[in-house]
Amino acid sequence: MLTRIISGVVAAAVLVAILLLPPVFLAGAVLLVSCIGLHEYAGAMKHKGIRVDLKVSWAAALVWTAYAYVTTLAEQEGQGLAVAMKSLFTRTALWGIIFLIVVVLFSRILFENGKFRTEDAAHTLFGIIYIPFLLSFVLMIRNMDRGFEYIWLVIIGASVTDIFAYFAGTLFGRHKIIPAISPKKTVEGAIGGALGCMICMMVYGVLVVNQSGTALIPVYHFALMGMLCGVLSQIGDWAASSIKRSAGIKDFGRLLPGHGGMMDRCDSFLFVAPVVYIYISLFF
Repeated sequence: MLTRIISGVVAAAVLVAILLLPPVFLAGAVLLVSCIGLHEYAGAMKHKGIRVDLKVSWAAALVWTAYAYVTTLAEQEGQGLAVAMKSLFTRTALWGIIFLIVVVLFSRILFENGKFRTEDAAHTLFGIIYIPFLLSFVLMIRNMDRGFEYIWLVIIGASVTDIFAYFAGTLFGRHKIIPAISPKKTVEGAIGGALGCMICMMVYGVLVVNQSGTALIPVYHFALMGMLCGVLSQIGDWAASSIKRSAGIKDFGRLLPGHGGMMDRCDSFLFVAPVVYIYISLFF
């Protein structure tokens, strides 16, 4: 337990430090996490006899991370570099790269005499969507107006939900929610996690977001977003558990002592970041 606590504190300190730095550092961190996550995902799939094309996956992670960062970067940031990069990462170019990835994967199926199969290509594409695509929403939030304030909504949505779900499940848990995938998860824990996230999101909205001197955001928006994040954060956790259960492994890796692999810590963020981005874009 001590190892887990120390590892968690160190990871949290590193995360806070990255968020305090200019957004380009967060872009580098997102790319690194995506590549590590893809490596762990490929290792999990290997237990099922699936060959994930890591080279294609890492290339896709680089392209998508760069696209998400550059296309949402404010004009005043980066100046000449930002303009040059935006001209490179046009939407047409992105679709062309996606098409190229599909062609490369199918070419491997056709010309490698059964060494690379349709299911390998399918799992490669799934990994790209599951990890770098979903994680790229973190960058898109950070590059928003007031993005430094909004990015903490993702931290609250993923981390606080986990904490409240753990304590609510420990104290009140009686009814298993998905025993075939996560035997220790309970209905009471899930409800506690969602309610805890909603309350913390409301408190953060009132005390931080609405104190910045700009137009006030109605509190019910933070409540709704908190409930959505509280639910989807846990679905993200269960989704990762289903992958591990299917692969017959306990953890994605051993990178973080006491926690497992990178994916064991980031699974909730993958589902929370898109929710926060979409909700802010629609209603704030």
